Amino acid sequence: MTLAAALAYLFPVPCAGCGREGAALCPGCLPALAPRPAIHDVVGVGPVVSGLRYDGVARAALLAFKEHGATSLAGRLAPAFAAAADAVLLPGTVLVAVPSTRDSRRRRGYEPVRVLADRAGIRLTPVFAAARPHAAQKRLGVADRARNLAGAFTVARPVPRSPIVLLDDVLTTGATLAAAAAALREAGAEVLGGAVLADTVRRDEHSWSTPRLNP
Repeated sequence: MTLAAALAYLFPVPCAGCGREGAALCPGCLPALAPRPAIHDVVGVGPVVSGLRYDGVARAALLAFKEHGATSLAGRLAPAFAAAADAVLLPGTVLVAVPSTRDSRRRRGYEPVRVLADRAGIRLTPVFAAARPHAAQKRLGVADRARNLAGAFTVARPVPRSPIVLLDDVLTTGATLAAAAAALREAGAEVLGGAVLADTVRRDEHSWSTPRLNP
């Protein structure tokens, strides 16, 4: 018996997907995190590739990872994140993470996007300072989200000469990515698009198994 299996037996935890005790994510729920890349045209950003649909098991696992300290789930979520990033990582581009606020980082003890990138083997280029405090986005409409994030992101280092692809965890309206892209462009950077772990956007003809920004 492996150490992980022994710990799971001695200290069972509920599965983030179905709630059954035994592991942070049980074998029955794990297939729901298989990468399902989709590409979306996001105003102010460009094409953004997501690795999963933000619903069901994927939503529960991501919330457990972000809000309840279940960092062990990062390894399970990493393949979908890597698939999205791989789809936009063209020759000569660099990947930049959208930053958390200091309060969020202090409350969690980590930055979710950076942990996901580390588990996925993604090399990030540091550019941003910590995001400035702003109201939670989840209860805001599209226009209010954009206003809420105005001035939230500060470029703290010289921007790369190479084109940039932005990374974040969830795509909803695109306001967060657009605000980050605007800050980078104001600093003289070229932003090609983005990649996220999951999206809440309706999927239709813009879904592919292996999306590329340069078809």
